Amino acid sequence: MRLEYLGQYWNPETRRVHLIGKGEGAVFDLTPHLPYPSLRGQVLERMFGSTALGLLLEAAPFPSVQAVMEAEKLGTTLPALLAGAWEAAVAAGDPLDEGALNVAPAPNRAHLLACILPLRAQAFGVTYANSALEREAEGRKEDYQYVYKSLRHRRERCEVFIKGTRLSHFYGPHGSMGLRSDLTNSVDASGAAKPREQVLAGIEPELAAVSYSDGRILGYTLANDVSGNQIENESILYLYQAKYFVSCTGIGPWLWLSDEQDNPAITFSVQIWDDRGRSLFQAEADSSLIGMPIKDLVRQAASHNPLYPGELFLTGTNIVPGNEAKFIRPNWRVEIRSERLGTFSHGAQLVDAASPGNLDYHRLELGQDSRDSARGAG
Repeated sequence: MRLEYLGQYWNPETRRVHLIGKGEGAVFDLTPHLPYPSLRGQVLERMFGSTALGLLLEAAPFPSVQAVMEAEKLGTTLPALLAGAWEAAVAAGDPLDEGALNVAPAPNRAHLLACILPLRAQAFGVTYANSALEREAEGRKEDYQYVYKSLRHRRERCEVFIKGTRLSHFYGPHGSMGLRSDLTNSVDASGAAKPREQVLAGIEPELAAVSYSDGRILGYTLANDVSGNQIENESILYLYQAKYFVSCTGIGPWLWLSDEQDNPAITFSVQIWDDRGRSLFQAEADSSLIGMPIKDLVRQAASHNPLYPGELFLTGTNIVPGNEAKFIRPNWRVEIRSERLGTFSHGAQLVDAASPGNLDYHRLELGQDSRDSARGAG
């Protein structure tokens, strides 16, 4: 049995986030068999009682990222580093029940997390022709076609932007995507008055790649580039606010360990339900339509900014919901499903800096209740 996927889950007994692996459909806890100590565990144990503990813990990598760091330190690959732990876990028996872990996050219940909580996430824009056409129609600007042609036809500059640098920017299976609670402007680009509306957010279901710090891709997962498009449509200068806020990056439950560098040609489907259970939108996408090899996109992102181990890259969307499903509302549900990468289901709720809406695993590992000040990736 070969290790094919990595993930993470919350273990309420140890009060820690554990690393898990999957092969041939069987899931095992790798944490008890890892050949190195947990950095987060060491911080908790050595700094107990220190006023700096919370700050230091927030800077300590979660298990998936630490595994990438350890592989780089030893000059090996992630699968090679974890081969022994996987074999030991399989030999010990006692597989985990994936179905039992695939539940809504709660502090006292074992549940799946995002497969990786990166030190930084970046995203590429208008990598599909359809995205360029849709965005240009929304914003009535030529910028999107210009960028798409740049990468697709000339292999030149792509669009890339930051999607997350802190735990509060990320959420995982059965967590909640963030809906911005602020308002749009009171006038349009021509100066005419218009009603102010709550910004909310839309979905951008995507394939995401994870890399070593040298840019080599080590695997792929599902993701949602949550976007406040009503802000971006007002002005491209608002892109930062439209893309970078609490709970703005959804990450799927499984990281497929793959050394495919160009494009894994992943197909996936998307469905949206409202708070009454009505299906409002369905669509399918195929990553083979991305206009540039993914390794070249990553190379551009790394050209003037050093990468972190386990850097996450969202590769753009070919799906832009319209009509009623264009802007997600509280308590709606989104499901992204892939035969290769599994199923990523999540909800939605209004957020701001004080109420990001998901569990804060820093606080949980510190033994604090995160329900009243949830900041994290459920």
